[in-house]
Amino acid sequence: MPRFQRALLTPSCLVAFSLIVAPAQAQNAPPEAELIEVQYDVESDGADRIRIAGQLRTLTQQVAAASCALTSGIAVEESHDVLEQATSAFDRYIVALKDGDEGLHILHPETRRLTIADIDHVRDEWNSIHGAIESILQDGHDTQSAHIIDDHNLKLLELTSVLASDISSQYAHPFEISAADAMMIEIAGRQRMLTQKMAKDACEIWTGYHAEEAKLDLAQTMTIFETSLRALRFGMPEAGLQEAPNDTIRADLDHLLERWEIIKVNEQILVDGGTLTDDQKTEVFHDLEVELAELDQLLLDYKEYAERAH
Repeated sequence: MPRFQRALLTPSCLVAFSLIVAPAQAQNAPPEAELIEVQYDVESDGADRIRIAGQLRTLTQQVAAASCALTSGIAVEESHDVLEQATSAFDRYIVALKDGDEGLHILHPETRRLTIADIDHVRDEWNSIHGAIESILQDGHDTQSAHIIDDHNLKLLELTSVLASDISSQYAHPFEISAADAMMIEIAGRQRMLTQKMAKDACEIWTGYHAEEAKLDLAQTMTIFETSLRALRFGMPEAGLQEAPNDTIRADLDHLLERWEIIKVNEQILVDGGTLTDDQKTEVFHDLEVELAELDQLLLDYKEYAERAH
């Protein structure tokens, strides 16, 4: 499995400060004391860089899942929109991480050589499937282009995982959140990607493309996804995870688990060698998109909780 990204809320960059001495107050102070007013104007884009790098990883699987669904005639309007939006987001994010993008709060170009090399590797692999994506958006029956995307998606996932890990290590501030909170954020962030990986695996099975490998992968991913959700909700002391820390996060996880119980019924049919109706396939694609949206909210709630003491 790819390395977790460390979705820490962080520092980096652009610190401006001014020291203003208050002479009138200094005159009235004891000789050993000097009153100094310090005004800090701190603007950091580290957290946004980490968040966007983590989203790239999810987008690799979302693009593969949507292109497969669209070309197999499942949730056609929704999958077309998802593919178009995910492609547009990936295009913008990969440029922003290298060149900056004030609209995304990426405040300056990247300067670290290793990170620039990571970005270039991702962009090269992304460019190798971009034409196939455009072809599918023009012709939703272009299964050959869907196969090109499918064949590249795991390599792209690997490269975006490396990028996310390196950006996290570069921009994360070890004093901003606790190690326990960082682990919860890390797992919640990985869950986002796993929803789309399951959607992609399911589609590979029902289209018969890499179906046997996809069955094994789907079964493993389902186990990881459910185990992680339950660990976040109820705790896993042996792994250093405590149960959900507040009512908001508990409610988020309860909703995710409720929907997961519905989703996994259809996915288990595929793992067991059964077939789904078109309506069931549409449910798989749609419900995993909803699960992704709710995981986005969970991640925001975890980040808010993690910042409580900072």
